[in-house]
Amino acid sequence: MQKLSYQTHSFAEFTLDLRRGCLQRDQEKIKLRPKSFEVLKYLIENNGRLISKDELIHAVWVDTAVTDDSLVQCLKDIRHALRDEAQQIIKTVPRRGYIFDKEVTDNGAAAPVTTYREETAGVQVIIETEEALSRDAIAAPRHSKIGDLIAAINQHRWAVVLVLLNLAVAAAASVYFTRPGAAIDSVAVMPFQSESGNADTEYLSDGISEALINSLAELPQLRVTARPTTLHYKGKEIDPQKVGRELNVGAVLTGTLRQANDSMTIQVDLIDTASGAQLWGKEYERKVPDILAVKQAIAREVTEKLRLRLSGGEQQRLVRRDTTNADSYGAYLKGRYFWNKRTTADLKTAIEYFNQAIAQDPNYAMAYVGLSDCYHALPTYSNLPPEDTWLKARTAAARALEIDETLAEAHASLGVIKFEYEWDFAGAEREYKRAIEINPNYASAHQWYGEFLGNMGRHKEAIAEANRALELDPLSLITKVVLGAILSRAGQYDLAEEQLRNAIDMDKNFGQAHMILSNNYIRKGMYLEAIDEFEKGKILLGADQQTLTRKSAALKAAYQKSGARGYWQERLNMTLEFNQQGRVSPYYVGMCYAQLGRNDQAFMWLEKAYERRDGTINHLKAEPEYDVLHSDPRFQALLRRVGLPN
Repeated sequence: MQKLSYQTHSFAEFTLDLRRGCLQRDQEKIKLRPKSFEVLKYLIENNGRLISKDELIHAVWVDTAVTDDSLVQCLKDIRHALRDEAQQIIKTVPRRGYIFDKEVTDNGAAAPVTTYREETAGVQVIIETEEALSRDAIAAPRHSKIGDLIAAINQHRWAVVLVLLNLAVAAAASVYFTRPGAAIDSVAVMPFQSESGNADTEYLSDGISEALINSLAELPQLRVTARPTTLHYKGKEIDPQKVGRELNVGAVLTGTLRQANDSMTIQVDLIDTASGAQLWGKEYERKVPDILAVKQAIAREVTEKLRLRLSGGEQQRLVRRDTTNADSYGAYLKGRYFWNKRTTADLKTAIEYFNQAIAQDPNYAMAYVGLSDCYHALPTYSNLPPEDTWLKARTAAARALEIDETLAEAHASLGVIKFEYEWDFAGAEREYKRAIEINPNYASAHQWYGEFLGNMGRHKEAIAEANRALELDPLSLITKVVLGAILSRAGQYDLAEEQLRNAIDMDKNFGQAHMILSNNYIRKGMYLEAIDEFEKGKILLGADQQTLTRKSAALKAAYQKSGARGYWQERLNMTLEFNQQGRVSPYYVGMCYAQLGRNDQAFMWLEKAYERRDGTINHLKAEPEYDVLHSDPRFQALLRRVGLPN
């Protein structure tokens, strides 16, 4: 006989039920994946103590090698479940570990359970009774009904066991033969491998995997890992179970594509990441123009094999974004292929292909979304002024929504345009919310909405949205950097540094991470470190190394001679020089003057930024460097004119 304890741990408004393996808020059951549950349990049972990453990993993933990303993903799940994006319950201690920082009440044994185990013909029958009940029942007078029942059970124990065994076998058989199986609610579509050896056809393998991600992400009951994260596996040997642990998904879809002239062969396999078993596999031999039909067939098969029960409307959502014109679809795939390369030349090539797709099918809404994305991105990756591209970006996004109002991507793109260029902040928020309402799995919408909220000074909401984007796209470098920027502007400098360092650890050549880390170091008063990170970032983004090294030396010398004031004066000199060349926004000239306490000059340059409708002025409310102007009535007046909340 084995005694089990029925145990719960309570904290805040939550209860962790160890026997049932669930988390509850009041009477609401909150879904947690098994590993996330184990991580939370370990932290709770060690509340108040600093737990290192290594200790947590060794405690939860016993005898299993996993990366830190698996633990980070579990913590994101937990924080989302606890609504703890601001880290008030589980606190991160940078470079050291985590602390569960809430008082925990252990409810202990609530009626211990007595477990009887009997084995018949090699089959164990387990009978569980609450000890308090059975003890009372046995002690009851023999003439009571309960007493009679217990006596009968004791007298005919083996007969009872056989009856229970028969009932258990019958029930198990009924469940086995009638239950279709639990649905798998998360999947990662790996980049399809091209085996043709021809770079000119790579757009097909890249395109079909991206198209499948976009189609499957339309289903609200399915969490689909975003493309930027799955791209980290491109060209690598895939271990589905390892990918499942790293991305916290229940299934992985892999594919290979071979093309010969106008014929192609696509092999796809769907693997259960828990067991490593193949759920489904199929080979398609088709003509290249049939790529759209193949994509739709794969999407239908995947949802069926994941045991998702789709309504008629949901089945339509899998294909509603598609054109019926094969040539238009082919041009669209080529456009997306070049758009993903993110260089000036490739963006211009992508625009040509999206226009070809539109010429073939003027009602192909996704081609207009692609066109809008290109025009939106061009100022970032080229010297084109925003006023040359924003109107085109807006026109294309608006046209996409005229054709199909339910395109999350078009709403999100329109939100960016309204925020950064039109200064229609209420309209921007409506578009972001509409995008997320339509497709809660769209990581970019959460990321952009998080950036927007941060600039509105709504830091807690901003952090929550950026964390949600990372849950959907856990290996996205830009999302990690955005979260770092939001945390830094919110004054959470250590957490910001941890996030940015994590991005740099993933890719030390990601210039944006170094740039935002430089800003964070300035806010911490670590000027020498900030200068080093700024130099690294600018060189990685294409600046001349010799020039940057010289300017960095000048900034360091100024700081070492006159402290922070010397740094800002030297930075002002450099910024004014760049401004004369048309290479810097007046907003950043004003920032230098503000830090030097020369408020009149700061407002003069901010006025220039306002007159130019410079998008950087949208950061005015949230940028800590401008905190020194907040008490000046001119600052509040400028916020009102821009439309930012006071």
